[in-house]
Amino acid sequence: MPTRRLSEFVQALRGAGLRISPDEATQAMDAAALVGYQGRQRFHDALAMTLVKQEEDRSAFEETFARFFAVTSDVRSGLSSQSAPRAMPAAVNEAGETSEKGRTEEVFADLTTQTPAQLDQRLAEAAARMDFTQMEVITQQGLYTRRLLMNMGMGAVDDRILELDKGGDLCLARAETLRQWRQEVREQAADHVRRQFLLHGAGKGRALREQTMRAVPFRHLREFQEVKTLVRRMARRLASLHQRRMKKSRRGMLDARRTLVAGIRHDGIPMRLHWRQRPVQKSRVMVICDVSSSVSDAARFLLQFLYAMNDVLPRVRSFAFASRFDEITEDFQRYSPDVAVGRVLDRLSGSGTDYAEMFADFWRRCERELDSHTTVIILGDARNNYLPEGAEVLQQIRRRVKQVWWLNPEARSRWNSGDAVMDRYLPHCRMARQCASLDDLERIVDSLLKGLN
Repeated sequence: MPTRRLSEFVQALRGAGLRISPDEATQAMDAAALVGYQGRQRFHDALAMTLVKQEEDRSAFEETFARFFAVTSDVRSGLSSQSAPRAMPAAVNEAGETSEKGRTEEVFADLTTQTPAQLDQRLAEAAARMDFTQMEVITQQGLYTRRLLMNMGMGAVDDRILELDKGGDLCLARAETLRQWRQEVREQAADHVRRQFLLHGAGKGRALREQTMRAVPFRHLREFQEVKTLVRRMARRLASLHQRRMKKSRRGMLDARRTLVAGIRHDGIPMRLHWRQRPVQKSRVMVICDVSSSVSDAARFLLQFLYAMNDVLPRVRSFAFASRFDEITEDFQRYSPDVAVGRVLDRLSGSGTDYAEMFADFWRRCERELDSHTTVIILGDARNNYLPEGAEVLQQIRRRVKQVWWLNPEARSRWNSGDAVMDRYLPHCRMARQCASLDDLERIVDSLLKGLN
């Protein structure tokens, strides 16, 4: 087990740009075996001394080490084979089917009574028995997540849910509770698989790395130093595409009469085509971002993306709110997008979001400017701390403007959980979508640009 895990770590280092020979990898494994796997710092120092040959490789090593061994606080849990693997429900003994059912019940009881820390440990142990280095495309994450869950013994939970579904109301309620718990565990497993793919995907080349960055949730993007470059590149590509569409759109339809008349001087040959010009719409975009701690990463990238496209977007006014509401347009006019976002988050981020108060403030400030050429984009999770939702003000806004779009960083299954009140806002939105990654953001901005033509 330690040899395989260390081989995976060496492969991840190579993907991060370090040149490591087979002999150097062997020396690192020997050094790790000498110092042991229980002391994280000694283990780290042994690997660093044998694998880092140049000072410029130090940062890449530190970043890869931190991410590779971030699953548990104890390196040994991911390396040592001394901890006995837990028995899985698929292990049928000589007693036959009855014994297998008993083992399934035992695994189910063990899983559902564990504390979160014990569950994390079980996940780490199950992951240590898997080889994530073979993941080559992002679509394999679902398969590896399923394998990881089965290694943890979650098949016993699936069996119990099927049994409870056949019972009465109490059984059905218990089944629903188990489904919710299973979904939470699945999200933890998916996060682990996603981190492993991010780690080993680096060796697949820049294209695969960019594909990975575009698909991961915003909260994981800070691990990538090149994400700002990717955001700018995506914005430029989308801006170029939009400019081509606009050029074609403004050209309009072929004006056959003018073309034929102009061709008379050339013996009826249409030497020059004439087009019916379409009037340019004076569109305006107003963006309202929830910058509270739960969605601040999504707000950061939305604002960076929009202002990286200022050459093609119409007039953009931006607002942000958390504990209070304020306009932030001037921040982006005076500073670069990166600096402006940082200043906004420092000034406004916090807790205690009040959507009703935000809608009222926005209406007071912008009522006179809202018209049929205005698009309002709201980014937030609609978690209102059980305060009045203010949907009637959003309805007033919707009646005045061209369209209201709502971007929610959370999965749709959570849009109305806890203190979230998305169902109160949806009737007043022309479009509401999940916006949890750069891929989601690019598709949404592309749709916005098409709608502004």
